[in-house]
Amino acid sequence: QRLRTRAANSTAYPGPAVYQKQTAAYPDVEPLSLDVPPQVAYDTAYAIVTKRKWAIVDARPPQANREGTIQAVARTPIMGFRDDVVLRVRPAGAGSRIDARSASRYGFHDLGANATRLISLLSDIDDAVPANVTTEAPGKKSQKQPSKPAFRPAQPARR
Repeated sequence: QRLRTRAANSTAYPGPAVYQKQTAAYPDVEPLSLDVPPQVAYDTAYAIVTKRKWAIVDARPPQANREGTIQAVARTPIMGFRDDVVLRVRPAGAGSRIDARSASRYGFHDLGANATRLISLLSDIDDAVPANVTTEAPGKKSQKQPSKPAFRPAQPARR
């Protein structure tokens, strides 16, 4: 069974011009920085995606030499349109960073649905991440990570 038809929108990122338009229209859609190791961030993100009953197409946990990824298909509630969602989890300092992308398979405009989906997803991940996680670096005593700040995005900008 094919996951995507030939008529679907391209999966290739359109580039800097589209990036500028997206950041202007949706300034609250940005990567999520967490004070937990990448594996904890990945496990939390995976649990949230599973809870939302999105179809997970590919999932690769982070390892020492590679970032973790989760690729899933979300469906819109009313019409059941399929939207592709990709999460990338990678180390960032002593914690981790989650980059997320959501793209409609069909059509030219989603009326902000993908931005809303990402803001909600990242907020849920931030809320679900354990506040204090013990991390152990090789050869060092374990340390408690500080509590995470609340992630409170504003509503997507309207055009």
